[in-house]
Amino acid sequence: MVVLLFGSWLLATANLRHRNAQRQSEYERRFRRTLEDMQLAAITLDREYRLVFCNDYFLKLTGWTREEVLHDEWIERFVRIEHKQLFRDTLEKLHNEGVESRDVEVDVVMKLGGYRRIAWHHTPSTDAHGKVVRVTAIGEDVTERRKAEDKVRKLSHAVEQSPSIVLLTDRHGQIEYVNPKFTQVTGYDADEVIGKKTNILKSGETSGEDYKQLWQTVLNGDEWRGVFHNRRKNGELYWESASISALKDEAGEITNFVAVKEDITEHKRLEREVEMQQQELVRTQALTVMGQMASMIAHDLRNPLSSVKMSMQILGKHAANEEKELSAIGLDQIRYMENILTDMLTYARPEAVHVDWVNIEKLIDATVLSLHKRIEEVQSTVDVEYQSGLPALPGDANKLRQLFSNLIVNALQASEKNEHGSSKINIKVIQVMDETGSGVEISVCDNGIGIENDDNQKLFEPFFTTRTKGTGLGLAIVKQIIDQHQGRVELVPREAGGTCAIVTLPTVPREVESLS
Repeated sequence: MVVLLFGSWLLATANLRHRNAQRQSEYERRFRRTLEDMQLAAITLDREYRLVFCNDYFLKLTGWTREEVLHDEWIERFVRIEHKQLFRDTLEKLHNEGVESRDVEVDVVMKLGGYRRIAWHHTPSTDAHGKVVRVTAIGEDVTERRKAEDKVRKLSHAVEQSPSIVLLTDRHGQIEYVNPKFTQVTGYDADEVIGKKTNILKSGETSGEDYKQLWQTVLNGDEWRGVFHNRRKNGELYWESASISALKDEAGEITNFVAVKEDITEHKRLEREVEMQQQELVRTQALTVMGQMASMIAHDLRNPLSSVKMSMQILGKHAANEEKELSAIGLDQIRYMENILTDMLTYARPEAVHVDWVNIEKLIDATVLSLHKRIEEVQSTVDVEYQSGLPALPGDANKLRQLFSNLIVNALQASEKNEHGSSKINIKVIQVMDETGSGVEISVCDNGIGIENDDNQKLFEPFFTTRTKGTGLGLAIVKQIIDQHQGRVELVPREAGGTCAIVTLPTVPREVESLS
């Protein structure tokens, strides 16, 4: 009975194993057929990591034939050297830790050279005792996807680190993305502008017609290039050069617009400076020519003018009362012309500076005294105020006398236009100390109608004048003399009305430091 029972058990076990083997064989046959039919790479490795199965898709992908690869050690022959250890660790964990599956992404060697990036999903097969005997891996070729992702990643880094502004909008102009340079230039954080229209940057200086042309261009699929004068978050205006183009989907429909912009504010400033310098150069060249002509004309006219003056003086002595009046008018006009010729020659042929120590109080008092008749004629008064203990100045007394004479005469002419019925010139002299050192400041103020701010600096240019009478050389000569003495001059509006000409002269210029 025992023998019979034991024999029956053996027979039953053998039949069970046979059926199980048949089922396993049928399962593997169906599984391999499935692997052959799928559009993914499939391989099977034994415990020694030898390739015991591969489907046609894998062979087509890699270029190998089945005879060339079967029973070869998979890791050593087909896995890129940088990924060998990663693949080996993955398989060992499948065998030793009993995990159901494990994913890994490695480069596989092609027959004709090069690699393909395959993302493998490993599934172990076990025997009746639960021991892993084989590993089946199904892989997807992700080479192009990883290249695209790498390209996108590099492009993203390039955009993030770009020195240009990059801005992406939808087809309606709503902002979807801005790079860090946008924040740096405009002052807006990304969160503040995403979802808003690009007109958040408008300054109002770009016309509606320009924007209309921009939209027509980009909606037609063409690239638009131009310049904007936009406004930062803090209200400052800035210039930017922009290139705007459309992004299309596979069907050719516009989905987005991308703008690449560059802050050209500094470029515009430099461009403006160059333009102004060129204008100044042209003006200087014209003034040089005019100065040469004026110098020649003034020199040639002085002698005949002196003869006419002398003749008028002689005729005036023997003329009747009416003729004497006409003679006086003629002499007055001749003196006016002589003054013009003197100014022209002074400016065109400046003499060298003869430096000596000058008492500024005595110099200004003498200048005012020399203009006493002129001051009385215009019914004006001149008040002079000196700070006590003023130092002597190194300079040319004759040139400085001419400088202050021109300023006082200019103030008298301005006061003549005063509508308040009074005419008064105030002169104040004080000692000052600034970053350039010690100096003496002389202010000559009138109570006239003042000057326009735009004319402040132009008034020091030769031949520029706001009056109908005169050559416009008075203040130009003042500026020339001050430059020779390394000083400064400016015209400042007076709160009570009128203008102050403020002159600052150094007490010890470098070139006269050794003066004794």
